[in-house]
Amino acid sequence: MNPTLKSILKIVLPLGLGVFLIYMFYKKLSPSDIEDMKLAVKTANYWWLLLSISFTFVSQAIRALRWKALIKATGNEITFLKSFNAISINYLVNIGIPRAGEFARCGALATYDGIPINKTIGTVVNERLIDMLMLLLAGVLAFVFQYQIFMDFYSVHLAETVGPVVEWLFTHPIISGILIITAAFLGMYILRKLLLMSNQASSKIGKIIIGFKAGILSIFKLEKPLLFVLQTFMIWICYFLMIVFAFKTIPQGHILGFGAALSLLFFGTFGFLATPGGIGAYPLIAGYLLSFYGLAVHLGTTMGWILWLGQTILIIIFGLFAFAMLSREKNIKPNLLSDGSEVN
Repeated sequence: MNPTLKSILKIVLPLGLGVFLIYMFYKKLSPSDIEDMKLAVKTANYWWLLLSISFTFVSQAIRALRWKALIKATGNEITFLKSFNAISINYLVNIGIPRAGEFARCGALATYDGIPINKTIGTVVNERLIDMLMLLLAGVLAFVFQYQIFMDFYSVHLAETVGPVVEWLFTHPIISGILIITAAFLGMYILRKLLLMSNQASSKIGKIIIGFKAGILSIFKLEKPLLFVLQTFMIWICYFLMIVFAFKTIPQGHILGFGAALSLLFFGTFGFLATPGGIGAYPLIAGYLLSFYGLAVHLGTTMGWILWLGQTILIIIFGLFAFAMLSREKNIKPNLLSDGSEVN
C-alpha cells in the first residue's frame, strides 16, 4: 500500500468511526430528546466545567513533572516548561492522529533540545505501562464497588463482543495458559536478542537500542521513586475529580456520585482509545453508562459532550501555545542523526 495512502487511512478511518457513531446515535433521537439536550446545554453551569477542566491542567502539570524525572534518570535534563509543552503537543496531535502524539512529543525534544528520541521513547513506554496498570486498578475498584452496574453495563453493551473471547479463555484454561507462557518466553527471547545487539555499540542499531534501553531502565534510576508513585496516583485522582465536577454542569447530574465517576473513569478511557481524542465514542459511552445510574441516555451523552468539548478546547489552546513556544527554540544539535540518536 502506498505510504501516503496508508497515513491518510490511519487518520480518516478512526475519525470516520467517530462521525459514524455520532450519526447513528442522533439518528435514533426523538425531537423531544433533542430539545432536552439543547436545554441542558443552555442551562448548564459552566463554572463547574471550568473547575472540572482545571483538574485536566493540574494532571498535565503533574505528568510533566513526572516525565521530567524520567528524562533526568536517562542522564538528560529538561525544564518543567519544556516537558509540559512536549506533552501538550502529544495531546494535540493525538486528536488528529491516534497514538502519533507520543512520537511527536519525543520528536519535539529531539528537535528543540537535542535529546535522543530513542531515549525519550523508552520513557514514554514506561509511562504507558504505568497508565495501563492504573487503568487496571480503576477497573478493579469499579468492579468491586460498583459490581452490579459494572456487570449490567458489560452484559448489555460489551458481552456480545467480548463475551465469546472471555468465555473461550475460561473454558480452555490449559490452552490459555500455554499461550500466555509462550508469549512471555517469546518476549523474553526477543528482549535478550535486542540486548545482545545493543552490545554492538559501534553500529547504528546498537546505539538506538542502547538509548531505548536507557529510557526503559529510567524508572529504576529515579532519584525519588516514592514521589514518582505519588505523582502517578495524583494524576488519576485528578482524572476522577474532573469527572465528579463535570457531573454538576447539568441540573440532572445531581443524582450521580463517586461510584458513577469511578465507572466512567474506567469505561470512558476506552472511548479515547477507540477514536481520535475520544470524539463521538466518549460521549456515547458516558450516556449509556450513566443511564444505569438513572440519567437519561441523551442527557448523559450531553454531559459527556460538554466535558469532552471543554477538555478538547483546553488541549488545543495548550498545544498551539506549545508549538509557538518550541518553535522559538534554535538549539538544534548538529550531532544528531535523523532518528535522534547521538553521533560520537
